[in-house]
Amino acid sequence: MSEEAGPRRHLAPAVYGSLLVTTLVAVQWQGDPEPGRIALSLVTSVAVFWLAHAWSQIVDRRVHGPIDLRTAAGIASSEAWMLSAAVVPGLILGLHTVVGLDVDTAVGAALLASLVQLFLWGLAVGRAAHGTWPMALGVALIDLALGILVVVLKVVVVH
Repeated sequence: MSEEAGPRRHLAPAVYGSLLVTTLVAVQWQGDPEPGRIALSLVTSVAVFWLAHAWSQIVDRRVHGPIDLRTAAGIASSEAWMLSAAVVPGLILGLHTVVGLDVDTAVGAALLASLVQLFLWGLAVGRAAHGTWPMALGVALIDLALGILVVVLKVVVVH
């Protein structure tokens, strides 16, 4: 879709953010994890990666000529889906004491939430790209497999 026809939905940042959150939760679930600290780390890390992605896109556009503030803000906005990846796992981690979850259950629930997000974003991307549910399910399963691979690699490498 051309930009003249309207803004296109840019889902890559959401998928990337979900992979990032899955990785961060998996890696930080070692030793003596503290859910509040992990939640803060998720929010901070995803925000930094969002800024880096937005800035790199802005720089890429500037290579081809000047851009105005509105265009730069539009680029940053299109990358903002990445920020959504930290919301649910971050809330689970941040509210673990309120709902009475022990540390391992809270971190495990946050990891599960990030894997579910990967699956759902894969389903959305697959449906948009292929139009059929079987293909969408295939893309979702690949996204989920990547998330599980991250967790497995964490277990193999760290433990």
